[in-house]
Amino acid sequence: MLKKSFIFLPGVGSSTERTIWDQGIPDWDEFLQRDEAGPLKGDRKSRSDSLINEAIRNLDHGKLDFFARLFRPCENWRMWEEFGRDAVFLDIETMGTRRYSPVTVVGAYDGEEFRALVRGKDLNTCGISDLFKGASMIVTFNGATFDIPMLEAQFPGSVPHIPHLDMRFLARRCGYMGGLKSIEIQMGIVRPDDVRGMSGEDAVRLWKMYERDKNRNALKLLLKYNMEDIINLSPMAVRLVETMEKKLTG
Repeated sequence: MLKKSFIFLPGVGSSTERTIWDQGIPDWDEFLQRDEAGPLKGDRKSRSDSLINEAIRNLDHGKLDFFARLFRPCENWRMWEEFGRDAVFLDIETMGTRRYSPVTVVGAYDGEEFRALVRGKDLNTCGISDLFKGASMIVTFNGATFDIPMLEAQFPGSVPHIPHLDMRFLARRCGYMGGLKSIEIQMGIVRPDDVRGMSGEDAVRLWKMYERDKNRNALKLLLKYNMEDIINLSPMAVRLVETMEKKLTG
């Protein structure tokens, strides 16, 4: 979908993008072959050509920071096809919702392996950075307003500047309302019995049990809860991106 997108061009919204597609211009290559595309003519078309050529060069050279700022956050799903294969799915646990509420667990899943960093053990800037090694995209649920700002505040430099797909925006555009667990139920995704129904408050309680009593079972359950928050994002992303692309392109 990335190379079919024109919505990042100056002055191009969803209706203009649709007009361009309807003119038989399905992608960047065809766009560059035309003298006009929808209302884009003359100097305006030339400026758009320059931006698309810049995007092509950055894509060819793997310059992910360029694509991290190419779209508005609600449009980042368009990059899934190109970057989702090497995505890292991320979720954190904290002691509260303030920017400096202590982060207790940082969990990540690369599509094959789940890894978790624990406060007081291996949770540090280098450890977090290592979770993103080789990643071309970060996928979260509500991470744009919570997880990523929390990590950047408490572990500066730990999060790479690469494309970020926040599933909260995408789910809403596909008609799913509510939080992650509510959307999972709506999509028919079922969690294991021992973590089904758990909430962020339960995560805080489990951490306190572990920290106070060194209760390893509490930590084990907390990590399982964190893992379920993460691994379910993978099939959800596939389904929602497919739904959004069909909705947009027909």
